[in-house]
Amino acid sequence: MDVRTAGVQIAAFLEAPRYGVIATHDPDGEIWQAVVWYALTDEGILMNARNSRRWLTNLRRDGRASLVIADGEDYVIVRGQAVVTDDPERAQVEALALATRYGSDESFAGQHRVGVVLHAERLAVHGELRLDAQPT
Repeated sequence: MDVRTAGVQIAAFLEAPRYGVIATHDPDGEIWQAVVWYALTDEGILMNARNSRRWLTNLRRDGRASLVIADGEDYVIVRGQAVVTDDPERAQVEALALATRYGSDESFAGQHRVGVVLHAERLAVHGELRLDAQPT
């Protein structure tokens, strides 16, 4: 499922630089959540992490993930399979692009970064997806 074609209002809501919360499965079945930067791409929903992040370790073992993007009481839940890409050069470029998207000048030089793309299989929407509101 291409999130960009799921609906103009959904795509517009997700295009804004809001924070996402990714949920993954720990080895014992418990849910692990973390706040992430994300961006919509032609491949899916792009995320990026240091290689040592727990949610990334979980995705390497079990690619199922859920990502929630919220703005007040409006939110979109994206469920699907995540693909981890171990390409250090690409991951550095993606990390910088995400930092720029979120208005950060953070440097990722020297960090072992890893790219993640979430391929949407199901979407759930709550609220009116206020497109005129400033992202929180």
